[in-house]
Amino acid sequence: MNRRWKVLAVACAAALAMPASAAVAHDPEELGGTPLTEPFGRQFWFFANFQTAQNPYNAANTHVTSSDIAFWGNIAYVGDYGGFRIFDISRPTPKLISDVRCYGPQGDPSVFDRNGDGNADTLVLSVDSPLVGPQCGAAPASKSATTGKYPDGTWEGIRIFDVTNPYAPTQAATVYQDCGSHTNTLLPAPSKGHGRHGGKAKSMYVLNSSYPLGEGPTCGPLGEAAGRKVNHGVVQVVEIPFDDVTKAKELTELPVVYPNDPDGIYRPVADHGIAAPLDNFLGCHDLSTFPALGIVGAACGEQAQVWKIDKRTGLPDTANPVWSYDQPNVDFWHSATFSWDGRVANFIDESFGDGCPTVTTKTAGLPGPPKEYESGNMFFFETRSGDLLSEFRNPRPTNDATSPGSGKYCSSHLGIPVPSFDRYLLVNAYYRGGSSVIDFSDPEHPKEIAYADKDGTNTWSAYTYPRKSGWTKSISVYSNDGLSRNYAAPGQPATYPEAAYGFMRFRAEVGRVGVIGFDRLNPQLQEKVIPNVLGWRKHGKPHKYDRGRPGDGHRNRSARPWEK
Repeated sequence: MNRRWKVLAVACAAALAMPASAAVAHDPEELGGTPLTEPFGRQFWFFANFQTAQNPYNAANTHVTSSDIAFWGNIAYVGDYGGFRIFDISRPTPKLISDVRCYGPQGDPSVFDRNGDGNADTLVLSVDSPLVGPQCGAAPASKSATTGKYPDGTWEGIRIFDVTNPYAPTQAATVYQDCGSHTNTLLPAPSKGHGRHGGKAKSMYVLNSSYPLGEGPTCGPLGEAAGRKVNHGVVQVVEIPFDDVTKAKELTELPVVYPNDPDGIYRPVADHGIAAPLDNFLGCHDLSTFPALGIVGAACGEQAQVWKIDKRTGLPDTANPVWSYDQPNVDFWHSATFSWDGRVANFIDESFGDGCPTVTTKTAGLPGPPKEYESGNMFFFETRSGDLLSEFRNPRPTNDATSPGSGKYCSSHLGIPVPSFDRYLLVNAYYRGGSSVIDFSDPEHPKEIAYADKDGTNTWSAYTYPRKSGWTKSISVYSNDGLSRNYAAPGQPATYPEAAYGFMRFRAEVGRVGVIGFDRLNPQLQEKVIPNVLGWRKHGKPHKYDRGRPGDGHRNRSARPWEK
């Protein structure tokens, strides 16, 4: 047992030995809020929400799309397609510290400490849409109708901000990335130096996930003309030096492969019946790093994969997945995460279908007649073997009443397990299904135990971020809500009827649970190993939703079209 495990095991033992009076206590800061009642919530209390700003390049869109969240100390860094906001979350009702308007979809943030003083000083922000330049205030770029190319200087990729002063962040550097940056994942670089204790790391790696979602200056067909693969097919690695972020640069590229896949690519049009600009993708959407265990969870469109981290380079071996998995009812392997002891991997399918629970009609690429498949589910695997333990399907209908004619839809999206030493709980977001807490203490039989689904929610991400260790019955839940889509008919004035709640703060009653407090959390970087006292073992054969049933052959209408 290494020192990390010893320290955590002692901490867990001490927590388990707390007196019974403490075992059922509430954190005083987790009391209060407005209770949500069915069908808008169960075992959830609402504190506050903070809507995003207007899209500066679309007057009809009064709230830009929300994206991901990162945490450090008592601060939440909340991304959106127009930039990011910083909130003080030391109390149940957050307080806005600063609002950085820096347009650039996708807006996924990650934060880290460069100088080692314990405070976040650097924020990485993903931009996955061509802009006229890298500077804040740059407008969307368009191809020339004459040349079919983008203007010189067109940019997409990674922005790097100095957030040493959270009240006045500044953009410090940018790194251009082919196909932009859809999501970014931090991976601490190996320590430098020699000797028994080695040296200190001098940089941070950023794993950049991207694929030809749309054409760019060096992406898709234009990228092929510039010498790139038309389907991209790589994870780009950016290195950010601690001593000078202006020297941040792309370090290398890691190949993406789909082992045992018949054609080795992801085909959204032919195999999934959805409207996409290119029917030839090869890439990953979300990556979740767990350096202490030497693994990366890779949600790679066509497949769910787990990679090993090479101890020498500190980078994942993407060319040789430990295991890969797919099944027909998965539209798009979107996100990945692990239980905090590393035993269970959780992967999410982002459905491009309709209904709630979602259904996708696949019209090609599969044997037999067209079939409707139950999609948009989450999957639990044994991390070591890749054996499927269960497939979990949203048990609730949607409450979406604000978007008439858009179709019911409630696909899984982004979440992370609760850092607990005695249960497996997962906080997760659903498009049009709000925020959910799922108990997978028996990973073969997960169940929802609490949810919040205010009218019109379209939730991108939902996480918990406990600040204190010990027994509790309530957990904090932070979510980012709102996709801000135009539902007008072709030729009609734009209309954005969704509520777009933005950053939301809840608490959820989950029953007695022992949690480990954190001082920071980037949801795609798991920095602690937390041993768990659960003694579950595999028993049965998991139920799957991949059999489908005969369909009518129509193309998938897609309540959520393929777009950013």
